[in-house]
Amino acid sequence: MDILILCLMVLMGWSAWIAFRPSSRHSKDNQIPPHTDRASEQISDLKVDPAELDNIPEPHSRLFTSDDEHQAFTAGQPVWIRYEDKSGAITERVIEIYRPRDDEVIYTWCRRKQAPRTFVRRNIHQWRLLPEHFDFDPVVARYWDEEGTRDRLEKSPWRRWLRRQPKEIADRYK
Repeated sequence: MDILILCLMVLMGWSAWIAFRPSSRHSKDNQIPPHTDRASEQISDLKVDPAELDNIPEPHSRLFTSDDEHQAFTAGQPVWIRYEDKSGAITERVIEIYRPRDDEVIYTWCRRKQAPRTFVRRNIHQWRLLPEHFDFDPVVARYWDEEGTRDRLEKSPWRRWLRRQPKEIADRYK
C-alpha cells in the first residue's frame, strides 16, 4: 500500500512539473503561453469583452518604470503583468495600482487574489496597460496608507486588517 501511495505521489509530481514547466518556444515572443490555464485566468480577470482582446496591445518586455506606474494610476487603468515571485514561480495577474511611488515595490489590488498585494518592479517580466478603467476603492487606498509604509514584520495582512474595520466594511470583502 505504501508503495502504491509513493508511486501516485511521484506520478502527480511529474504531471504537475510537465503542466507548469517553462516552455522555450515562448521565451522569444511576447505571447501568453497557450498551454497553461493562466491564459484563461488572465481573460477572466478582464472586464473587457473577450472579442476586444485582439485590440489589446502586445505586452512590453521592458522594465515597468515608475512613469508607467504613474500613467496607469492617473488613468485608472489596470495592468496585466507576468510576474516571477521569489521562489521562481511565474504567474500572470491583473493589478490595479493604488499607491504609486518611485521605489522598487508597487502597491496594488490583485484581481486574482482579491486582496492588496505588493510586486517588486524588477520581477515584472512583461506588462501592458489594459483598455479599461477600474473604480478606485477608498478602503484599499486606506489599507495602503496605513500599512504600506510599515516594516514587513509589523504590517497587518489584509484579512487581519479587515477584522479591525467596521463590520459593514469587512463584510464587503468576504
